[in-house]
This record gives sequence, structure tokens and C-alpha cells, in this order.
Amino acid sequence: MKWEFFHNTIDKILVIKTEGVLDLPSADRLRAEAWKVLKEHGYLHCLLDHSNADGSSLSTLDIYDLPKKYKELDIPHNFRMAVVVPDAMREDLAFYETVCRNNAYSVSIFFDQASALNWLKS
Repeated sequence: MKWEFFHNTIDKILVIKTEGVLDLPSADRLRAEAWKVLKEHGYLHCLLDHSNADGSSLSTLDIYDLPKKYKELDIPHNFRMAVVVPDAMREDLAFYETVCRNNAYSVSIFFDQASALNWLKS
């Protein structure tokens, strides 16, 4: 998977656009890089746009363990992330949203970028 960072400096939102297959090694690298950028700029909001992703190879257990990795990076619970997903990834990422919320992380899944931005700004 590859990705590109964009800064919405007005709303202090890091926008990340991805392409390719979402796999665990890529997710781990992306998380670490994104958190570094978020901290450097003082952002607590992120829009992760997977709308051009070619799918996911993450297992149910991989998804279940993701919030543990947030804790390892000391990502605070007031961090908010909107994730835009294609319909093909709906089921896996809906589970991801539930697991994050059960671990007190504010993550919501969307199917278009406008709705995701509106949620982050609310």
C-alpha cells in the first residue's frame, strides 16, 4: 500500500489518501508515520481515505489488535479519525470501528469524504 499526506491547516486535519491493498505491515508503517506528523503539527483529527484501496488482507485478529498499537504509540483518547472506505471494505472496517470504540478511540467509518470531514469538524 502507498499513501500521501495532505494538511487541512484551517481545520487542523491530516488527510491521508491511500492506494493498494491494506495489509498489516503497511498499516503499521502508516500508523507510525501519521502519528509522527500529527504530533509535529499539533493535530488531533485525521481523515484516512481508503476509497481507492484495492481491498484488505487484514484478518479479524489483526483488526481486533489495532487499538493496542494505538496505546503503544500513546495516541490519546481525544484523537478522532474518520475513515472513508469503499463498499468492498465495509464489513471489515465496520468491525474496526466497533473495536476502536470499545477501546475508547473515536473512529467512524464513512463512504464519502464530505461526510467524514463534516463529522471531524463537528
